[in-house]
Amino acid sequence: MVKVIVNGRFLLHRITGVERYAREILAELDKIVEPGELEMAVPPAIEEVPGYKNIKVVRVGKLHNRLWEHISFPMYVKKREAVSLNLCNVAPLPAPGIVCIHDVKVKATPQYFSKKFLLWYNLLLTNAAKRAKAIITVSEFSKREIIKYYHVKAEKIHVIPNAWQHYERIPYDENTLPKYGLEKEQYFFSMCSLEPNKNFKWIAEAAKQNPDMTLAGSINEKVFADGLGFECPANMNLLGYVSDEEAKTLMRDCKAFLFPTFYEGFGIPPLEAISAGAKQVIVSDTEVMHEIFGDSVVYVDPNEYDYKQLEILLSEHVKTVRKCLAEFSWSNSATQLYTILFINNPDNV
Repeated sequence: MVKVIVNGRFLLHRITGVERYAREILAELDKIVEPGELEMAVPPAIEEVPGYKNIKVVRVGKLHNRLWEHISFPMYVKKREAVSLNLCNVAPLPAPGIVCIHDVKVKATPQYFSKKFLLWYNLLLTNAAKRAKAIITVSEFSKREIIKYYHVKAEKIHVIPNAWQHYERIPYDENTLPKYGLEKEQYFFSMCSLEPNKNFKWIAEAAKQNPDMTLAGSINEKVFADGLGFECPANMNLLGYVSDEEAKTLMRDCKAFLFPTFYEGFGIPPLEAISAGAKQVIVSDTEVMHEIFGDSVVYVDPNEYDYKQLEILLSEHVKTVRKCLAEFSWSNSATQLYTILFINNPDNV
């Protein structure tokens, strides 16, 4: 009988870091599980499911979205006498099973979220912290944060990190730089959203402070003006949506990749940039960034906006940028998860 059933609702969402984690971990798990060991339940609205070899995918129930996740899915898991595996922060309230909590920014940085969002996610995370059979997270930093804010025993939390090998499947697009009017190693590049935590203001201020440099970012002009309410610096090239192939090429050919975020549980984009061939990477001087990247990157204070000499930061940094890649592998992470699920009894982890 199947002992573990994956919550497949994440397939409804666009791919961010959380969904990337679930997709890549499951793809690697599919290579090592035996048929019948692991199953994935998906809502009826899912149109396309991954073509797994050993993980069986089943459509469950008639409900949708949150109702499916908190009613249909746990009812199915209970009927099968199994344990649920929830890889994207959210787990069913009646029986959270095993859940991956990527970060606790709702506790650490509540100022960035609406009251409604905070109430809902604090309910979900508090419930998971108290009742889950085991908790997975993506860094030792996040483990300490979960212990700090939700008072979970350390032995209940297992660190299984993100990785970067999915970027190996993406080809470069050599038409990218001419398309956007950029020259190789003559621009800084960042991929981020307007979510306050991502600190896009730092990038805009860096552009103002360094008018002789070109800073490129994957946000369009209209969203920039409407979302932030201040004018785009003249030397900032807002590219709008870029394809995966274009993003990888922009990372490879930039002078440095910028990631000045305030708070992360891990931080996949700098790892992707390094794997793509970025010559240098600049990240926030925060605890988790040091854990993940060590001496492979340049650190800046995300609260300090007076960086008039970005070039000097890079010239003083020892070029060991690719050193951290050896620490992370989707295959290794999947093996760690397999051990938790099947070598250790999920009822006793």
